[in-house]
Amino acid sequence: MLLSVLFLGATAVVSALPQLVNTAVAADEHDEALKAIKRGDIMSYSQIRKIVQSKLKGRVVNIQLRRTNRGWQYFMRVSKNNGRVVAAVVDARNGKILSTR
Repeated sequence: MLLSVLFLGATAVVSALPQLVNTAVAADEHDEALKAIKRGDIMSYSQIRKIVQSKLKGRVVNIQLRRTNRGWQYFMRVSKNNGRVVAAVVDARNGKILSTR
């Protein structure tokens, strides 16, 4: 009985590891993003939101900042004035819209 309880406990810890690692990586990336914004390496969410809403004529409804092999990029969903939702990828350094679909 004790052995099976220990096994179940160990299984629970091992199954939680990927989530804990992902959380730690996300926290590190979040810290790096804040540092990059403070240094002026990338634009803030509010700056990017204004640019994208103006160019795509809609309202930002979802946004994620990710570091990719091409640098920091904002991944956004924009609800356009005509009702369509558009996904956009935006270069975080300069606000240039790299792609939409």
